[in-house]
This record gives sequence, C-alpha cells and structure tokens, in this order.
Amino acid sequence: MRTRLTLWGTGLLCLLVAVLGGCSASRQWRQAERIDAAPVRVTGVITAIEHVLKSGSGQVIAYRVQGHRHTVTRSLGAGPGSPGVGHRVCLEADRDHSDVVRLCGERYPSGDDMYPTYVLVAVAGAIGACVVAGVAVGVRRDSRSKPAG
Repeated sequence: MRTRLTLWGTGLLCLLVAVLGGCSASRQWRQAERIDAAPVRVTGVITAIEHVLKSGSGQVIAYRVQGHRHTVTRSLGAGPGSPGVGHRVCLEADRDHSDVVRLCGERYPSGDDMYPTYVLVAVAGAIGACVVAGVAVGVRRDSRSKPAG
C-alpha cells in the first residue's frame, strides 16, 4: 500500500512539473510571436539595480511605449563592465501589450537561455510520469499474478 501511494505521489509530482514547464514554455513562445507580429523598438534606461534571489542582481529598466511608462527587471550581468544606472538598453515590445518586452536581439521575453530550460523541464517531467506509470503497471501486474494464500 505504501509503495502504491509513493508511486502515485511521484507520478503526480512529475506530471505537475511537466505541466508547469510546458505552460511556461508555451507562454514564452506566444509572447515572442506577439512581439514578432507587431514589434515596437524602444530605448529603455536602467533606473536601479536590485538584488534578485536566483540570479544575484537585476537591472530595473524603465521604458515608454505609446506614452505609457513601464518597468521590467532583467539580469544584464554584474560586476565591472556591466551596465549601471543611467545606461540605455534596446528593447522590443509588443505593440498591443506593451508590458510584454524582450531585449533586442533575443527571441524570448525571459531570455533565450530560459526557453530551452522550460522545454527540458516539461520533457523531464513527462518522462518521469511515464516511468512512474510503467512501474505502477508492473507492480499491479505482480500483485495480481501472485496466488492468494
């Protein structure tokens, strides 16, 4: 019984990881296509540098699209030679949804290095769910084939 619960829990966790990774990847894909369909190239200015838990530090970039002011935080590097407050940054925004923005020269809004990560997480989660399902089927077959007695 405990093995069965562990298998179900692991399978559900893998499935959840696959769904979350897939949703993140598809969201990035849709946003990139929206920017490609109606791009607006703007110049943003770094207004602050914030401490970000995962990546160390991130630059807060302020930009204007069609008279509306927006801000976005991106990690553009840290240390000597990295852009600081007052530096200008080239951005591409979606004309209809100006809060969807990416750095010029990149394909995806969260950065080109993150999209493959989302896809790999989705694939790994799906593979994990399939492996758990296969093991669960094997355990079930073993329990049915044993004589009661």
